[in-house]
Amino acid sequence: MRHWVGIVSEEQFTTERLYARESVVVDAGTGTAGAAPAPTGPDGRPELGDPELGAPELGDGVALVAAGERPVLFGHGIVRERDDSGRVVVEYRARVFDDPPPVPADAMPSPVTPGLHAVPSAQFTRLSTLVAAAAEANAGRSVWFVSVAVPIEAATPAEAVREFWTYVDKLGPRELPAYVWPLGDELAMQAFVLGAVTNLDPEEDD
Repeated sequence: MRHWVGIVSEEQFTTERLYARESVVVDAGTGTAGAAPAPTGPDGRPELGDPELGAPELGDGVALVAAGERPVLFGHGIVRERDDSGRVVVEYRARVFDDPPPVPADAMPSPVTPGLHAVPSAQFTRLSTLVAAAAEANAGRSVWFVSVAVPIEAATPAEAVREFWTYVDKLGPRELPAYVWPLGDELAMQAFVLGAVTNLDPEEDD
């Protein structure tokens, strides 16, 4: 079993955090073409991606990072599938989409490019432990009501339902606000768009 850091773009992470999917697709390319040979860790494996390391194998561990000005850890998992187009499917073992922890500066490859970068097992353990700690901090579960209310003009209730789902499918969580509130406290209702709280009252912006 080998270990990797799987880096996705900010745009992909924005999309990923909108849904409760069980896996994420990561480019398998290491992004190290033309780079100097990578240093090795205590176990003799390269600390960064190595083109000679070969393709990831099923069951390899992957720490998941969202690139950006401030890279963050949003999960870890194992390789479940791979294809001929240079992509692998990583099945989550833990994920942190809300307040993901920052990646330690000495744990990131340079440059930070989307793809898989090989790391020593100790490095992977360090990163996956950070993810597990953040996930544990948010482990408490509550009952929430989530609602999407859309006025629909239709001839029948069945047609209204079809129009509703067509509308939801077309706009999705990028444009259509969802309203959420904890059980028994409807006054605490908040609107979410793009996975974040959004102010929909233009008067409050003045």
